[in-house]
Amino acid sequence: MLNKKEILSYLEANGLDDYEEIEYKEDALLLRVYYDFDSDEISSAKAYSNDECEDEEESETWFDEFFLPYLNDIAVDNVGEVIEELMEDKELNAQYVIYETDSENYETCEFIVVFSEKDKEYEIEEILDELEL
Repeated sequence: MLNKKEILSYLEANGLDDYEEIEYKEDALLLRVYYDFDSDEISSAKAYSNDECEDEEESETWFDEFFLPYLNDIAVDNVGEVIEELMEDKELNAQYVIYETDSENYETCEFIVVFSEKDKEYEIEEILDELEL
């Protein structure tokens, strides 16, 4: 039996406390998780982009090829690490997808995550299609 409260407590304890549960199947926990970048992460993304991009700051190239990919990498690394640790600690399956940030709202990155017991596996892409997310 999937202990949803235990999963949510683990996520909250590891800084992923901004989420919404999406109704799905009883033996799965489907979440929309928001990763909020802190000021240091945004500052380092700006510094990296300014160093690496020859175009002016906040140009389309600056955003699309440097700044946003840098932020997306940070989000994937941090959220992925928490999910992997949770999978190991609680012997769960998990899959996630990232909705990449855009230049209009780059303070937050959105993920869809599905958790299930070790012996039950869901395909995240099939769930997204099924629920039209």
